[in-house]
Amino acid sequence: MNLSGCYDLHLHIGPEAIPRRFDALSAGEALRAEGMGGAVLKSHYYSTVPFVKMARDRGFDNVWGSLSLNHYVGGLNPFAIRGSLGMKADGEELLKIVWMPTVHAQSHLRVQQGHGSRYDVPPEWTGGQVTGTPVDQVPPINVADPALRSALNEVLRIIAGEGLILATGHLSKEEVFFLVPLAKSMGVDKIILTHPAYETTELSVEDIRSLTALGGVYAEQSYALMPIDNLTPGDIAAYIRGVGPEHTILSTDLGQQGRMSSGEGIKLFLSLMEQEGIPQADLETMAAANPAKLLGL
Repeated sequence: MNLSGCYDLHLHIGPEAIPRRFDALSAGEALRAEGMGGAVLKSHYYSTVPFVKMARDRGFDNVWGSLSLNHYVGGLNPFAIRGSLGMKADGEELLKIVWMPTVHAQSHLRVQQGHGSRYDVPPEWTGGQVTGTPVDQVPPINVADPALRSALNEVLRIIAGEGLILATGHLSKEEVFFLVPLAKSMGVDKIILTHPAYETTELSVEDIRSLTALGGVYAEQSYALMPIDNLTPGDIAAYIRGVGPEHTILSTDLGQQGRMSSGEGIKLFLSLMEQEGIPQADLETMAAANPAKLLGL
């Protein structure tokens, strides 16, 4: 499969406290060298939009920005989103995805504590390096908390008004089922269920199908859940078959030091899914057509 039409909507970059293989410039270089269509760049700590603007100004038109609503940017902070708007290339906003909380989601912190981890950043993301904030010092964010409803509503109004993509982050199953219908009711028309097989969320095929039936909702299947979180290719293929390729996107969730690049990850991911019997046309739908549609390409 030609990678030129493939878009990775989940690629981590630095510099940040978590060791990362790429910054925005080197990510753009690698994506170009590998023939990828492009990627949305992510950080758990900050908006990647200013770094993407720098890359764009240097000729890399294959990267877009995102924002994760952890405490590092003020949590469910509408001003953090507004501060990432207005940086454009060829008239196009470079902010594409707003992630709900990841490392500061209540579900994520609960899982980390259950594993005996002392920090919000799991050691398997860092190669064992200790980094992040102690979990007992992080006020957990639950997006269904009534005290956060005003801020959440404003966040969703901005996402809807600007045509951005909402991604569910590391929320619990209960929060996802609260958030997605609310977002749809407020006019958000592009939603990604962030790696729903991940242990913070653990949506079943039936759960995902009930959410994708709302329209404009896609389930993300990420390559990194295999080497980092021990899912098997068969596990992911079962999700794809159960949910349907028309409601699924393939991403890498890569960018860690010592791991593959986005292009290498997508190429291997496609190969593994092909070995699991997923047809070529379905792979093109999930790795190319659906991500391009979400990006507005």
